[in-house]
Amino acid sequence: MGKRRRVAPELLLLSGAFFFIFLGPGSIQQHLDKILGDKRFYVLATVYLSFCFWRVFIGLTIRVLGEFLSELLGAATYVGFAAVLLCSRSWPVVIVAAAVWGWGACSFWITSQAQVLDATQRHGVSSGVLYTLVAVGQVVGVGLLALLAARVEPPAGWDVTHVLLGTCVVLGLPGLVLICLVPRRAAPPRSFSLSAFWAIARQRPVVLVGVLQFLAALSYGILLGVFSELARATTGGQVPAIAYYAARVPLVLPAAALGDRIGRGRVLKLSFLLAAGGILVGALWRSSPGISLAICAAAMAAQNLLVASNTMALMGDVARSGQRHLALGAAFLWRDLGVAIPLFVAGALKGFLPDAGDAASVAAVFRWALFGFAGVFVVSALLCDVLRRAVERHQAESRG
Repeated sequence: MGKRRRVAPELLLLSGAFFFIFLGPGSIQQHLDKILGDKRFYVLATVYLSFCFWRVFIGLTIRVLGEFLSELLGAATYVGFAAVLLCSRSWPVVIVAAAVWGWGACSFWITSQAQVLDATQRHGVSSGVLYTLVAVGQVVGVGLLALLAARVEPPAGWDVTHVLLGTCVVLGLPGLVLICLVPRRAAPPRSFSLSAFWAIARQRPVVLVGVLQFLAALSYGILLGVFSELARATTGGQVPAIAYYAARVPLVLPAAALGDRIGRGRVLKLSFLLAAGGILVGALWRSSPGISLAICAAAMAAQNLLVASNTMALMGDVARSGQRHLALGAAFLWRDLGVAIPLFVAGALKGFLPDAGDAASVAAVFRWALFGFAGVFVVSALLCDVLRRAVERHQAESRG
């Protein structure tokens, strides 16, 4: 591998690629209601269930395609999904495109994360940089698409959804160019076998991280599902959701770097307690729904991205270079399940409402869902202490 540089070009270029991918097509998730209506719950659930499946088997395609094509084709599926919706709203076509996007997202994320961890030494800082650029891209993208949806007059023959999707396609293309510029150097091969995957997946630190990832990812699923419906019923828009993306930007890098200093378990515990408190504010403070839901969104943002960035760093700590893609897959597959489940819950809850157009009944049902998720996050905070002890034991045994 040679001597590692202080600022790895892999980190900068791949983080830049993530910025453009989430500036454009990655941001369309929050606006799929305008394009697909209530079907968006099941389309997004398909994306994340496919993502989850490929967390286990992505080593097969990485071995065939290699690092470069795994990153490039994976990122291209983000752009491709927006392009498919631009051309067709056929239900079977959209579902197939969503499943392919799930593979691509998995390929892009795991290959890029493993490459960044291999190229850097301070795993917390490098994870924080990558996730910060994701957060910046996403908040600008979500806000830009909201602005376009509200104020831009579509060209003749188009409607507002064509404007949103066309914008996503164009904004995602520079990300593909940056991936082509990432230096490629000798690195341990990304091999795959189920036995090797399960050997890593059943290690105690990885199991505990996986459980926490599952519980943490509920917040993003809440945002796309339950929270989205509550915000629409009480405020008539998605301004609180934009607060979710905005709050992540200043928090991720310092918190990930803090994990290098005080331990990732302590940072994770704090993030879950913040999320629980924020959700309770959103559920209980009804006099100013816009403000309360913005606070709720910001707290969930802190939890979601701090857990993700510290998990990435932790997999760099506990796994060897050639096995990091397996460790990342084992830890993050639980995250994808955690996103998918609230989407199904949101779709089911709305389907059971006697009058889905009654804002008061929608808000009441979805507030009770938030209470349940707040309780889950309190339990998650307690599990972080167990994780911290397990990681310390694992590292002591590795040194021994």
